[in-house]
Amino acid sequence: MNRPQHISGAAGNSRRAARGFTLVEILVALGLGVLILLALTILFSRNTGNHAELERTTRQLESARFSLDMLGEDLMHAGYFGEFNPNTLPPPLTLLAPAPTPDPCATALDAQGWYTRPPAPLPAAPLPAPGPNEIYVPAPVQGIAAGTAIGCLTNRVAGTEAIVVRHAETGAATPLATASANHLYIQVARCATEVPVTPVRAAAGQSADFTLTRPDCATVNNALRRLTQRTYYIASCNDCVANDGIPTLKRVEMVDGQLRTLSVAEGVENLQVEYGVDTAAPNGQPDVFVTTGSGVINGVLPNVWENVVSVRVHLLTRSSQPTPGFSDTRTYQLGPDVAVVTPADGNKRTLMTTTVRLNNVGGRRE
Repeated sequence: MNRPQHISGAAGNSRRAARGFTLVEILVALGLGVLILLALTILFSRNTGNHAELERTTRQLESARFSLDMLGEDLMHAGYFGEFNPNTLPPPLTLLAPAPTPDPCATALDAQGWYTRPPAPLPAAPLPAPGPNEIYVPAPVQGIAAGTAIGCLTNRVAGTEAIVVRHAETGAATPLATASANHLYIQVARCATEVPVTPVRAAAGQSADFTLTRPDCATVNNALRRLTQRTYYIASCNDCVANDGIPTLKRVEMVDGQLRTLSVAEGVENLQVEYGVDTAAPNGQPDVFVTTGSGVINGVLPNVWENVVSVRVHLLTRSSQPTPGFSDTRTYQLGPDVAVVTPADGNKRTLMTTTVRLNNVGGRRE
């Protein structure tokens, strides 16, 4: 009779080691694996959310900073007209402030507030006819109150202000021969005895009016500077054809003879402005800051746009996308007249303020 043989020693140990895992051990291992995967998934999700939130915040701050830099740089050049100083006209010329205020949507030279060829041809209505020795030069800045409707500021957000900035180009001058007929330019007289007496000519490119001369009083001054009139405002959309609903800082200016609307920065939802007016003896420093809403700048001396020597800009920006679970119902004070209570829409907001000195205007009054 055969008896079962017992396997002992190394062979027995090998067989016991190969028996595998029990069901309980497998379930425990699977549970631990699921927990680890769940933890990694939560960690990845939070990191992705934090990264997206950081990107939204960074884009918002970049838009706010870019908006302030763009608008601030334009304001610093406001009133720059090359070598021409409107405050020191040779007699018998006198400077006549345009009344009513020039049209921010205008493309014609006189409608923008320029008239530099006395006594003819006279500017068109609504500008009043000047005297034989009077010229017009537009105000370097012009504020547009929140309740004032302007036709070319399309999709403008209600309750927001706008501002017009005027100056000549600050880069290299444009040669007379290459001046575009679709742009407006100024030519400055460098001859002290220019006849007829006029220090500046404003006209469209290729105009026969550009006859002012160099210091030799014989050679035509070949250097022209293009005139710019830019109106900054808040639109309710960046891509308004698609109606994306993203509030955007935009500007309107004349390009190639036509008004063009360009986006400056998205996410800017409110613009309010204060104007520093040199009301006392002219010294180039603001004596008081006023707003268009207060009605202080009323066209009666000294409260006229020509006396504005600095501008304080308030911009309220928001993130491009809402943050889940975030609520902000704070009140943002944009100057003395406007307090904005933000809706609980999940968007993060930043209020930025800067004060810009109009160097060309203030410097001439010092």
